[in-house]
Amino acid sequence: MKLAYLDSAVWITRFEGLPAYKKIINSHLNELSKKGWSFCASEAVLLEVMAKPYRDNNTEVTKAYNEVFEQTLLLKVLPNVFEIALMIAQGENLKAMDAIHVAIAVQHGCKRFVSTVPHFKKLKIMPSTWIDLSI
Repeated sequence: MKLAYLDSAVWITRFEGLPAYKKIINSHLNELSKKGWSFCASEAVLLEVMAKPYRDNNTEVTKAYNEVFEQTLLLKVLPNVFEIALMIAQGENLKAMDAIHVAIAVQHGCKRFVSTVPHFKKLKIMPSTWIDLSI
């Protein structure tokens, strides 16, 4: 199975972003799916995407996330993820949380990292798909 890690920005934009952005993201994900990619997220993604809807008591968005994550492979945060993330942060010039996402993807054998954040375009440790949201 070809596993593609969807970072938090993809999920947040897909569920809470502008309709035009949702369309772009869904189009990219459909193309990847047609090419045999399966999608996953992690417990770290879950924390990031759920924080604001919980804080705002936005039950509609919280429910939508819960429904989609029930059907999504959720990768566990393994014990040495922070040690690996530190090395990735240094080598890739990433912020801590971004490096944690990449480390989780690497630890679980993901073959692609999918994001809407431009600095992931030049990811060296694994292939990436950058979803350009410029309209």
